[in-house]
Amino acid sequence: MKKSSLSPFLKSFITGINGFIGSNLAARLIKEGQEVSGLVRKTSDLSFLKGLKVKLFFGDLSSRTLLDKATEGVDIVYHVAGLASDWGPIELFRKINVEGTKNLLKSSLESGVKRFVFISSTAVHGFGGFHNATEDFPKTPTIFPYCITKREAEDLVNRFHKERGLPTLIIRPGNVFGPKDRTTFVKMAELLEKGQMVYINRGKPLTCPTYIENLVDAILLAVNREDTVGETFIITDGLEITWKEYIDKIAEKLGVRRPLLSIPYSLAYSAGAVCEAILKLLRSKRPPIITRYRIANVAKDYHFSIEKAKIKLGYQPRVSLDEAMERTVKWYKNNSRYRHKFLKC
Repeated sequence: MKKSSLSPFLKSFITGINGFIGSNLAARLIKEGQEVSGLVRKTSDLSFLKGLKVKLFFGDLSSRTLLDKATEGVDIVYHVAGLASDWGPIELFRKINVEGTKNLLKSSLESGVKRFVFISSTAVHGFGGFHNATEDFPKTPTIFPYCITKREAEDLVNRFHKERGLPTLIIRPGNVFGPKDRTTFVKMAELLEKGQMVYINRGKPLTCPTYIENLVDAILLAVNREDTVGETFIITDGLEITWKEYIDKIAEKLGVRRPLLSIPYSLAYSAGAVCEAILKLLRSKRPPIITRYRIANVAKDYHFSIEKAKIKLGYQPRVSLDEAMERTVKWYKNNSRYRHKFLKC
């Protein structure tokens, strides 16, 4: 294995350091002995950073002056921040996910960072239905702003590598879950506890769970090699598991009843479209409980191969689904403040 020539005592900068993935990554880097800084908005919730020794830069991805200062003297930039939502105008997604990424790429290039790591998503492939899709798998046409702008951001990252020599690395995680996941897991757990969760198409489509600790393992494996510059890696837990099996596992660990009902895809997708239309008329900034994005994500097989990561990185998911779910449910039960009312359409 070709190891990186980088010193083990690195300076790392993380955008979105206060979020689910960013805070878990920061904790691991600090444990590895690295000096860590990060970008947060002035209004950000910093509770996930409690007890972590990090230097914070307050602002956003629109400020080149701030990004120039934040990346100065930094060895590795981890670009985790972005608008990860199933709701909102594409102009807003482009401003954050594309223009923000471009600003950070320019600052990183000028600062001479040794590696730029972009945390993308398997959502760039769309939701056309596939099994064992690889990094080079054709991307399904999509209407969803998140998928579109993540693709555009990836294109930018690759262009900065090929045309301007920036040492980049793209990581495409599957559906990430784990402690501090208040965006997806908390909502699913609440629905199960209230008896309001349903399967789509009887829960038969395959999904791609990615436990946060396994994801961080893979990121560091990829960063610590010289021969991963310019590469893209899909990272999941490598499971062949249906949505029903995944949801039932959450219910089991929560100690609640499994869903009793299943809704056909066409009906659920139509309901999502209606909810979206209503909230658009009301000019609501809050996403509806049902969106077409969420339904599309679970309606067809959404499964990826991690063979490239296994072969090139030696990646093997360390934490099993059973253990991962136990840890996540334990965090959820111990953090009741993240249980909130969101069931509105």
